[in-house]
Amino acid sequence: MMKAKAVLGKDLMLSVEAKVLALATSCKLGLSAETIDTQSKDSGIWTEKDIKKLSWNASSENVFSADADANSYDKLFALMIAHKPVTLKFGVVSNSDENEMPEGGWTLGAGSYTGKAVITSLEANAPDGDKATLSISFEGTGPLKKETAPAN
Repeated sequence: MMKAKAVLGKDLMLSVEAKVLALATSCKLGLSAETIDTQSKDSGIWTEKDIKKLSWNASSENVFSADADANSYDKLFALMIAHKPVTLKFGVVSNSDENEMPEGGWTLGAGSYTGKAVITSLEANAPDGDKATLSISFEGTGPLKKETAPAN
């Protein structure tokens, strides 16, 4: 059995509407379950649970960018006030370069997690004497799916 290969955080990215978020310093994807109690007199002293509903969320912390082409605050602001779900993808980049961002931008590889989500929070922070940042949070609406790799 081969040793599992670690994925570095720099190679995991979050994209919104098919474009990776600009200048991310971290991103997260979370999945949670709402449970119901299924305990009966036959259960003994241990509780028993079933999953009632699944939900998911994502978030990203980024350095603020004013570039018009970047998927940054202005574009995210417009998406949030549009009140419509956006397509999110979370996965490993397929064109990683340890030296710099590729000229055409980052591309997420096959096997990314994808789903529709609503933007629930968008926050800009401009501390004196430090870099401006933005934080964004999403809540999934509908299923989160793992894309399958294309057949060769």
